[in-house]
Amino acid sequence: MNLPDYFEPVDFAAVAAGTNPLGKYSLGPEIEKTTLKFVQSNLSNIDAAIIGVPVENGEPQKNGTPDKIRTALYKLAAFDNNLIIADLGNLKPATSAKGTFLALRDVIEYLREINVVTVILGGSQDLTTGICEAFKNERFFWLATVDSILDIKKGTEKFNSTNYLTRVFKNLPNLFHFSLIGYQNHLVGEKLISQTRGIGDHLRLGQLRNDFTNAELLLRNANVVSFDMEAIKFTDAPSTLQQNPNGLRSDEACQLARYAGLSTKLNVFGLFNMFENTKSTNCTTINLGAEIIWYFLEGLAGRTIPGEKTVYKVAIDGLEHPVIFRHEEETNRWWFEVQSISGETLEVACTQKEYQKAAENEIPGRWLKFVQKMDGLSK
Repeated sequence: MNLPDYFEPVDFAAVAAGTNPLGKYSLGPEIEKTTLKFVQSNLSNIDAAIIGVPVENGEPQKNGTPDKIRTALYKLAAFDNNLIIADLGNLKPATSAKGTFLALRDVIEYLREINVVTVILGGSQDLTTGICEAFKNERFFWLATVDSILDIKKGTEKFNSTNYLTRVFKNLPNLFHFSLIGYQNHLVGEKLISQTRGIGDHLRLGQLRNDFTNAELLLRNANVVSFDMEAIKFTDAPSTLQQNPNGLRSDEACQLARYAGLSTKLNVFGLFNMFENTKSTNCTTINLGAEIIWYFLEGLAGRTIPGEKTVYKVAIDGLEHPVIFRHEEETNRWWFEVQSISGETLEVACTQKEYQKAAENEIPGRWLKFVQKMDGLSK
């Protein structure tokens, strides 16, 4: 594919206009230099590609949110290491929502093939539908969303960013794992959340705050993270439609983004649903969006080549084979191995507590759930 045909290139002069206290030490000059240097023929030499998708529920976005995020992002500090980032510009408008989804699918498929992480500046969260289309043939596709609600249909309403997951689940019937992170129980309810329990793990806002590392487990295996700015409390992100009095704090949002960046399996990170809901010139939400992207990129810069893992085989009464755990001493991270009836194996992020439970002759609940899920793939 001819990738530049899909995009309106960035006007770096316009984006860089205004006061920039960091000057040459800011991220903008580095991104501009990389973008001008790496044409499509050697795009595989970059680590991450930023793309803007100014589309809201199938219609062109009028307030130019991606460019506003760029302006704020480019003024933040450059990274000390050799993280190579290019900005491909904004996706050209399609004549329909389906056309936008297909174009987004094509771009992500291409960037995945050359091992480049995609960072998406939205736009509304229904764009996640197009992102997921790029993983339709992925055997073990993991999707994680950071959201205060579960975006599925509650009736016969028209397709939009509040129910896009209904289409994702329908189009990807073999979706291996789905996680909803930071949801609020009074906005979702147990009856609704129970409709997805067979697909994956979910983390309520209170559970997240009780032990923030639980989110890292869910993000470590994710291929795609779709981040809804409406998951953040209104006082920290006022330019959103939901205006939730409760929600993620700004620092928590940045920490989640950093966890996502650190995941070596993650291919796409998308930030969505920043809408102007007042005539205020307050730039808090845009600035926070830029910081979330910055912390994702910092996590990406901190990715390490997987180190040597110590293998522990734990025999448990009632199980024919031992449960296999792996521990990476350098990062103190743990995984367990699950295997299907047909012999396929998969490493799943876990905690040291799960290993200790197994060592005490107790079958870990998450391990059993994933074994059952793997067996389901073999049927």
